[in-house]
Amino acid sequence: MTNRFLTRFVVCKIEEPLDLLSEGARRLGEGDLDYRIDYTGKDEFAPVCGAFNEMAARLKGFVERTRRDEESRKELLAGISHDLRSPLTSIRAYVEGLLDGVARTEEAKQRYLRTIRTKAEDIDRLVSQLFLYSKLDLEGVPMEMRPIRLDEYIAGFVNEAVLDSRTHGLAITADRLAPVTVSADPEQLRRVLSNILENNIKYKNKGIGHLRITLEESGRLVLADDGPGVPAEALPKLFDAFYRSDPARKNPAGGSGLGLAVTAKAVQGMGGTIRAFNSPGGGLSIEITLPKEDDCHAEDPDRRG
Repeated sequence: MTNRFLTRFVVCKIEEPLDLLSEGARRLGEGDLDYRIDYTGKDEFAPVCGAFNEMAARLKGFVERTRRDEESRKELLAGISHDLRSPLTSIRAYVEGLLDGVARTEEAKQRYLRTIRTKAEDIDRLVSQLFLYSKLDLEGVPMEMRPIRLDEYIAGFVNEAVLDSRTHGLAITADRLAPVTVSADPEQLRRVLSNILENNIKYKNKGIGHLRITLEESGRLVLADDGPGVPAEALPKLFDAFYRSDPARKNPAGGSGLGLAVTAKAVQGMGGTIRAFNSPGGGLSIEITLPKEDDCHAEDPDRRG
């Protein structure tokens, strides 16, 4: 009788938590990733139920990341298809025009051929950007990190870019640069600045646009333009591959949509952060922070890669 009593007691003791675990496994198997076991006991089953809930939370996070990755992959393929189709369609049209004799004069033929060359160069740039983005995304680009005086580096970059930018209708100012030394890859840093500069040229909405670069002692680097800005709901997606704030993608000449995505990957690869926000006075601002270094080891900016 004692043995039967103890057996029944043990069975009753473990029956409830086993039923809870069984129900939890069934609910997860059916796809209910929000299900959690509510077990208030203080016995040896409490950590088991806690581990189950932790596993369910991790599983939900993994499934959500997988879904986001799949959506990003689909958007990436759609973006590649769209941005390759436009120049390829133009190339085919101009080639057919040449074959059909539409371009009858030598001047017309040369114009057709120059257009074909321009479109082929567009495809080459897109493929190069896509290749670089893929390498950065897979951490396949080694970062040659070194101490750099960021204020001097930016001043040198602006001096080199100011004339060419002016011919494209963009005026650059960098008159508030605090002395800051950061750890960065010079080549990737140049790519970051160049991509942001090109983005400002593409999307300016004035005859002469303005880009103001400031660097605070905290290491906060801000590049602020006076362009149209972007809708608030577009800001979190601005650094996604092939994303444009125009949801209909009606302006294929506005760039591949990869420039800011490459910029974000490069900044993150150097251990920094990047974000975009609409300036209070209008326009878009991009804020970058990079790991700070001891000033005494700063690299001469004239040795930029």
